[in-house]
Amino acid sequence: MHQPLNGVFRVLVCRANARLCGLPLDAVEETLRPQPLRPLTAPVNHVQGLARIRGDWLPVLDLAGLLGVSATPDPVRRFVVLRTGERRVALAVSEVIGVQGLEPEAVRALPPLLRDRDHAAVAALAERDEELLAVLDQARLLPDATSRELAEALPDDLPDVLPDDLADAARARAAS
Repeated sequence: MHQPLNGVFRVLVCRANARLCGLPLDAVEETLRPQPLRPLTAPVNHVQGLARIRGDWLPVLDLAGLLGVSATPDPVRRFVVLRTGERRVALAVSEVIGVQGLEPEAVRALPPLLRDRDHAAVAALAERDEELLAVLDQARLLPDATSRELAEALPDDLPDVLPDDLADAARARAAS
């Protein structure tokens, strides 16, 4: 998880179906209306497709699915573009609520019982207006295994405006 600025963790609070999530504000680039999706050639777990955002084709991750929230799906109303290490991704969310500062003592580590595949991206828990807030670690949103699957499932006719790591994998696949 990122370090607090002046003793406060700043997160962008959003909702993925019924789950309230906090994304580290220093990783968020922008929020925008959902864009048209380009399908992949094969399904990749929790990846809805590719969206062209600011000239780049970014993978769109289903945040609710990634977090294991399957109850009555709310429509995707916003994309949140963020950096996950050296990659950029768009998260499909139901709602963007706003920016909130979290005091370090209000942020608790994830209990061992919840440290499983469905909660891999959750770094900590906090409360917001008596509701549980899952504070996410952006670096765990797109694991390497999912990145490799994604590179294999890219359409062959995409222009060369993919993020560098995906473009390299697609070129290697085309050359083989």
